[in-house]
Amino acid sequence: MEPINKKIAIAAVIMAFITSLFVYFYLSGLKKHEAKVEFVTIYTAKEIIPAKMNIDSTMIEEVKIPVDITLPKGILNKEEIIGKLTKERILAGEPILEERLIPSKNPTMAYIIPKGKRAVTIGVNEVIEVGDFIYPGDHIDVLATFEEEEKEDEHGSIRYPKMTKTILQNILILGVGQSMTEDKKAHSSDKMLPSSVTIAVDLEEAEKLVLADESGVLRLALRPKLEDTIYETSGSIRDDLMPSKATSKK
Repeated sequence: MEPINKKIAIAAVIMAFITSLFVYFYLSGLKKHEAKVEFVTIYTAKEIIPAKMNIDSTMIEEVKIPVDITLPKGILNKEEIIGKLTKERILAGEPILEERLIPSKNPTMAYIIPKGKRAVTIGVNEVIEVGDFIYPGDHIDVLATFEEEEKEDEHGSIRYPKMTKTILQNILILGVGQSMTEDKKAHSSDKMLPSSVTIAVDLEEAEKLVLADESGVLRLALRPKLEDTIYETSGSIRDDLMPSKATSKK
């Protein structure tokens, strides 16, 4: 029995040696393969970069990726990123792609209007403009208040009560005053409040907006980030605030 055990032990040692050789050659092959991989430097967002924001060097970081990767690699030249304006929000860690930036470093309003939209400017004050907390790239709803009105027709008079109605929802802010960028440093307590806001609307929305601006009083409602729900509203009149107090006496 003992000679057999010795043979098994010798065979196990030989197999272990052969296995070690295989592992050695396999790992050596991997190292040679790794040595052949070429890398390229791209730039990604260090943190979330909002829409309509001028990019500076503190917002991006270098990342090395294999040259033969099939995913979009992003812009390779840092100088082609710095100073550009973002078309839309870029997430942290996302490669900086050319199509996510506005081509010119000093773009005019025409460069940032979304396709199919028009830029329309309305006058505002601190209350209408949500206490100066609105920035380019934000989204708003537009409410209009119309005074009570009575009209005559062939059937008699028609009374229209004073009403507030949401006329536009989820509207993109293109500019605040003369600014088209989300420059919070410029929003200080001693600066002059903007007297206008420019928004992106289609032609039908533009017609409603201009008519409401001429006929009533507008108020802007700032939406939370990433809130794009459209709500159905019937408008509100004074009776909705103060239900009838009439009660029957017994």
